[in-house]
Amino acid sequence: MNIRLPKIVWVNIGLLVLFLFVLILPGEGGLSSFFRGGKPLGYSDQRAGIQLQNAFRNVYNSSKDSVVSIRTKKTEAITSPYQYFDYRTEKLSSFGSGFLIHEKGYVVTNFHVISDAESIEVIASDGSVFPAKFVGSHERADIALLKIKEGSGLKPVSFGDSDKIEVGDWAIAIGSPFGLERSFSVGVVSAKYREDLDETGQTHIQTDSMINPGSSGGPLLNIYGEVIGINRLIRSDSGRNTGIGFAIPMNYAKKIIQLIEENKGRIIRPATLGVMATVPLPDHRKALGIPADWKGVLVYDMDSGSSAESSGLKRYDFIMEANGVQVKNINDLREQVGIVGLGGRLKLRIYREKSLQELTVRLIQK
Repeated sequence: MNIRLPKIVWVNIGLLVLFLFVLILPGEGGLSSFFRGGKPLGYSDQRAGIQLQNAFRNVYNSSKDSVVSIRTKKTEAITSPYQYFDYRTEKLSSFGSGFLIHEKGYVVTNFHVISDAESIEVIASDGSVFPAKFVGSHERADIALLKIKEGSGLKPVSFGDSDKIEVGDWAIAIGSPFGLERSFSVGVVSAKYREDLDETGQTHIQTDSMINPGSSGGPLLNIYGEVIGINRLIRSDSGRNTGIGFAIPMNYAKKIIQLIEENKGRIIRPATLGVMATVPLPDHRKALGIPADWKGVLVYDMDSGSSAESSGLKRYDFIMEANGVQVKNINDLREQVGIVGLGGRLKLRIYREKSLQELTVRLIQK
């Protein structure tokens, strides 16, 4: 039986064949020539840009097997908004970032990433998942140390000197924002020593690299692929990146990590010294016999029952060193108190009544 197609169908078939012929026709007459064109700009035109692009690729390739995603799980009660006493428990997951610092399987992240977690897993660059053990943490510094099995295939990071960074230096962040593993973003160091951002009182590196929820605990790298900071928080009204992120300087973080390792299994809690102190004025120096070129802070008051009072610190003591570190201002003293933490001991070098003395302060809960 012969089927006769309407004339319009034959016309459409003919147009389709013609269109396909034009599309694949070689040479300048076909649309295929649109996809064969040369590069708009050659290597000589873009030499500097290509070299920079290759530099970023090198940083990523050298770091990707050191950075991990961290998945935590904890049980939470879910309450119905429509009915009283209607609730259920669910094991919820959350994500953060971290990086390997030692071939024996030690991983660093933020304390707030693993806080209250019932289980912790580390996800490597090849997708391998490793259970992680809690080694210890420092709550105020917001740093935690985890351990996975040796031979994981991960590569320890290299550390840079965070004291040598300058505003305008490249700052590269790798992490898992919103659970998107090993996301790579590039920015610059926006400021070197941001203070008093929160209750920790510690200084931070400010950067415009893209840091978002889930990036916490990941490394901030320099152009050599060295870790100069631990990405920690952002300044934003919306909870999303607005170009202002902050990282814990690595030189400070290394002191904290060493302290955590010495106190395995412990969460180092925040502590206070309980003093009001300031850099003395010339009149104060003259009255107390403090040489003009000596650096330190003068105690002018203290809290009753505080660590300072209980350990014998007095008004008008001039604090010059804390745990062997020179105290130039109150932030230096606060930093050392924060490093030691609750229950620790702070060794002070003071000038009292025209004599140098050593004093050990035990940091207690007031």
